[in-house]
This record gives sequence, structure tokens and C-alpha cells, in this order.
Amino acid sequence: MAPTVWTSRRKVMGNLVPALFWLPPMIAGIAVMAVTAQILGLGLWLIVAATVLGWLSLNQFGGYMNGRMRRELERLLRSRGEDLSGERNFVGFATPRYASLLDAHEDVGFLKLLPDRIRFVSETRVVEVPRAEVRGVRYRMNVHSLVGLGRWVSIEGESGGKPIRLLLEPRDRGTMIGNLRTGTKLKAKLKRWMKS
Repeated sequence: MAPTVWTSRRKVMGNLVPALFWLPPMIAGIAVMAVTAQILGLGLWLIVAATVLGWLSLNQFGGYMNGRMRRELERLLRSRGEDLSGERNFVGFATPRYASLLDAHEDVGFLKLLPDRIRFVSETRVVEVPRAEVRGVRYRMNVHSLVGLGRWVSIEGESGGKPIRLLLEPRDRGTMIGNLRTGTKLKAKLKRWMKS
């Protein structure tokens, strides 16, 4: 079944919308440099402006339609009988083997900490890790880390003698900086859960 919430279109738009702010001044800056044969001057200022605009727009629009996806997924999962009561985080999810040019997140869904396990549920998957198998929580870099706008909260453990890792990045907030801050709280919450 093809996903209706985390679609290829939404993955593309999370990159395309910020690029629309970055690309015109970047092209203009390169064109001015080429025409004037000067590195310093207006062309350089346009490239600097493009970089700043690109970063700001990525922060603002990198989580394209987060709120709508969250609401759609809540309705869909409730219609399937999923219990979404209590505290939960809307997160991007990836397995260690996942790689994509479209988005760092393989899937989006809800993370719940239950007394005996961690549960991630999305439109297409349910992943549960018993508390006894979780060994630690740490940060890991992802593509968002390269521009200072994100990172994985990595839940690591061992199951049947094999290492396991769940890579999560909050998507609860409207901006990527907001989600980066939420990631700090999520890591602290996971550590408290491990100790309780």
C-alpha cells in the first residue's frame, strides 16, 4: 500500500520550497561575478544573501506540512484502532541502512514510551523495542546537522545478540530549530525512561 501521509511529493517539497528562496540570488550572484569578472563586490553579496535566505527558509519550510501530516496520521491511526492517548512525539524515523536524496526521514509517525517498551507507529509500520534491550541514547549526525538545523536522537541496544538502532528526529514544532531543541528534551526524556 502506497503511503498517503509521508509521500514523495511532501519529501520533495521540503527541499524545493527552501531552494526557491536560495536559487535566484545564488544564480544572480554567479552571473554578476561572471559578467564583471570580479569575485568581490555585488556578486559576492548576492551569494552571501542567497546562503542566509537558504538557511532561513530551510529552517522555516524544511518540515513542509508537518502539522497537516500529524493531523492526517492521527485520524488514520485512530480509525485503525491505535491508542494515541497520553504523551507522544511526532517524529521522523530511519533505520541505519536507509539513505535517500529526498529526505533524511524514511518515515514519519508517533513515538510513545510505554513502561516496558518503546513504540513507533506510522501509516506503514509498527516498531517496538523492549526496554530491556535498550542500552543507551545518544545524538548522531544526519544531513540536517551539516547546516546546524538537526540531528538524530539515536536509541541503541541489542536484540538477540545483534545491535539495533532507531534513528529519530522530532517534527513536533513548526521550525527545524524548534525541533532541534525538542530533540534535546526527547533525549533527556528517554534517559529518564531508561532509569525509571
